[in-house]
Amino acid sequence: MNMLFSRDRKTSFVAFALACVRSSHFIPPFLFLMLIVAASLGAEPVFIEKAGPPREVEGGVLFTFEAPEAANVFLAGQFNNWTGYESNDSTGSMEQAAPNGVWYKVAQIPSGRTEYKFVITRKDGGMEWTADPFVPGTGDHGNSIYDPENPPETLEALISCSAARISMVESKSQLMIAFLNERGTVSRNLLIPPIVMDGVPQKDLVIDSSQPGRLANGTIVLTVECAGARSVSLTYEAEDGGLHEWDLGVPGNDSYYGGGERFNSINQKGYILPMRSMDHPGEKGAVSYKPVPFIMNSSGFGVWVDSFTPGTFDLNATERSTCHLNYTEYKLRVVFIAGPDLSDTLKEYTALTGRPPVPPVWSFAPWKSRNVHNDREEVLEDVEKYRQYDLPGSVLVIDSPWERGYNDFVLNDEQFTDPRAMFDRVEELGFYTCLWLTPFVNSENVQDMHGIAKGPSSNFQEAADEGFLVKNSDGEVMISDWWKGKGGLVDFTNPEAVQWWFEQLDKTKKWGVKAWKCDDGEGTFVLDAVLHDGSTPAEMKGRFGYLYLETMQKYIDERMDGDGVLFARPGFAGTQKFPYCWAGDNHAGWDFENGLPGVIRAGQTAALSGISLWGHDISGYHGTQTPELFNRWTQFGCFSPLMQLHMTSNLGPWSFGEESLDIYRQYAKLHTQLFPYIYAAAKESHETGMPIIRPMVLAFQSDPIASREDFQYLFGPSILVAPIYQPGTHRSVYIPRGTWIDWWTGERIAGGRYIEAYAPMDRIPLYVAAGSVIPMLPADVDTLVPASSKLSDDVVTMDDRRILQIWPGAPSVATTEGISVEAASPVEQRIDLTISVSQSRPLEVHLMHQRLTMEQGATNAPDSVRWDDGVQATVLRWKSLAGEAQLRLSRN
Repeated sequence: MNMLFSRDRKTSFVAFALACVRSSHFIPPFLFLMLIVAASLGAEPVFIEKAGPPREVEGGVLFTFEAPEAANVFLAGQFNNWTGYESNDSTGSMEQAAPNGVWYKVAQIPSGRTEYKFVITRKDGGMEWTADPFVPGTGDHGNSIYDPENPPETLEALISCSAARISMVESKSQLMIAFLNERGTVSRNLLIPPIVMDGVPQKDLVIDSSQPGRLANGTIVLTVECAGARSVSLTYEAEDGGLHEWDLGVPGNDSYYGGGERFNSINQKGYILPMRSMDHPGEKGAVSYKPVPFIMNSSGFGVWVDSFTPGTFDLNATERSTCHLNYTEYKLRVVFIAGPDLSDTLKEYTALTGRPPVPPVWSFAPWKSRNVHNDREEVLEDVEKYRQYDLPGSVLVIDSPWERGYNDFVLNDEQFTDPRAMFDRVEELGFYTCLWLTPFVNSENVQDMHGIAKGPSSNFQEAADEGFLVKNSDGEVMISDWWKGKGGLVDFTNPEAVQWWFEQLDKTKKWGVKAWKCDDGEGTFVLDAVLHDGSTPAEMKGRFGYLYLETMQKYIDERMDGDGVLFARPGFAGTQKFPYCWAGDNHAGWDFENGLPGVIRAGQTAALSGISLWGHDISGYHGTQTPELFNRWTQFGCFSPLMQLHMTSNLGPWSFGEESLDIYRQYAKLHTQLFPYIYAAAKESHETGMPIIRPMVLAFQSDPIASREDFQYLFGPSILVAPIYQPGTHRSVYIPRGTWIDWWTGERIAGGRYIEAYAPMDRIPLYVAAGSVIPMLPADVDTLVPASSKLSDDVVTMDDRRILQIWPGAPSVATTEGISVEAASPVEQRIDLTISVSQSRPLEVHLMHQRLTMEQGATNAPDSVRWDDGVQATVLRWKSLAGEAQLRLSRN
């Protein structure tokens, strides 16, 4: 007989007797007597010294689990149809082995392989499922597997972090990562197979007792470390220090999210994603301007390859139950990040790679751009027509060409005559200027504008002579062809070249430049490129764009006192620290390959890759824009973090007829009005990594239907956006669980279902979570550029006035500007409202889609209360509210 539990002789007698009973053995009278005596002496409960993997004992299989703080623990699996955790079902109920908090159960398991989990009932009433922390690997659904034919191997602990533990499986061939939730229970066990180097699996790793976390087998060295609060890293390096091909298999048959800004799909399952930054103006497929070697999966963890060199993520494309990370590297570092929620994973990833600063206020209003401004009259036409047609905006982008030579930063005053007066007028009308640039200094210029010299740019020879440009293996400047001629790339690995670049940028200070459109930079190299710091050409395929943007951000921080922003096309892991970016060159069409639908996806895949402050070209960079496409793209642009108009046709909102002009005005104003709401979401991105655009799978991960939707998303915490991405006026929209309110009609919609949304040309399907408070600006604000003596008297800039939209429900919200709201409905026909402000300010409260009347006895009553047909709200207005207002309103 197998004696299961022992602590002392007294307990052993009890355990032995219980085992006999369980095994249907005869109990001798003397033993029965001893059992009674033991009981009378206060025999201690059954004791198990520690939890461990399941094992066969008399009467079945013994399962153990350590959870000292649990109210109850249940064993649920295929053997009891997963129902053993129900309160009236004892088939899964485990017993606690006092006093050490180990729970145990001997279960009858049918022959063959079975899946199971532990179900923990917490003392606060909550419940959670967890895998067995002692069983390597899990099934497709995160369940542990017990197989009597292949009993679990012994695990040897390597490291333990706050959210993950790594152990070595006894065979020395595999690692097991146990991902832990905030309560320390296992959300997923991941069994990592041996890495393959140059086609050979690296087995028989031996733990180095002198260096914790170091393993080796004579061919490779593996270093296991805690990478962050919720992450662990595996670093593989060959003993010979050479360059090798690595293939790391990651088990899983899941949905996969992230991988950079991609236009093909939100769920990347079944794709092979090239991790190489590429300028691809046509149909994008799976390529990207902004690849990010980071993915999250539906099993509750993320993987980041900390490498700038090109590689591939094969996400179940060639093997059903394994993803393959393929790189050619000297050293491969792979970071595994614990979930279980995608938001947890994204928070940790951005903690490791960086989060964006909160951009200056003025950058949140609409931007106006053209592919080319041929002269000063076209520059002034843009800013003057914006004010003439009552279109808000704060940034004017002057794209290429604008210089005498490409990236010499000398303004082409033949193209822009009287530039001082031109830039003064731009600023007078409430715009800051953004100038275009690339990292090339030209040795030969394309003469695509009068005033441009054909030969080298005026600063090329100096850069070449001083060694500030990337060289080839012969020691000469590496000259590359690009669309504006031929030139050398600035070597941003050289600190002296960086300072020289700053001096070039300084030439534009007199024009009041506040933003830089950082084009190109996708690592356009030939293989013999030689860098100042010795970086390899392969590494610079991803790193060059990073250094380019890092350098530009450093210029803004050091020489513009931080009052500036980037607008970048390239990107990689970590470039989310340098806002903003845009989606590159897309087609003015409805096509999924490179038109509006793909751009809607790109904003969401960028968000799932840590890139929050993102925009795009309204309404497609190249091609012929129709009024309908312009209208629908404008609406999507309104609900993007950055709203920017740019196209090769050089058209403006006034070019598409009165209806389109009215629609653009409506949405440009709405985007500007939403500034306090968007700004608060940008602060959240800075603090937690949560993006402003929140794909359905991120915002509603527990809702499997919501997770499948590619063409709708949450904008900030409260607004559900469903862009019209094909011609027409109808589309289906999935309304998530809960109560949502139609922005336009006030209709309350019960969630968890699809609806058909009607969207006439001036409306985008838009819904607000019940109980939301949305802070806004008044509709008359023209610019977010701060007030100054340079502004024209008729240009309205932001001041202290605010509007709070309060949507039906029971909100309790504090805004980023010291305004808080609490609302309660003591009875069906009344609302109690408390509004507090940290400083005196003019305030309007819009009780959306509710007709209400003020009752007597208010504290700090508003100056007026009225119903407004235009905004469909009861409007409360204070000329100046200080402190706290307490109100009661009755429904009409």
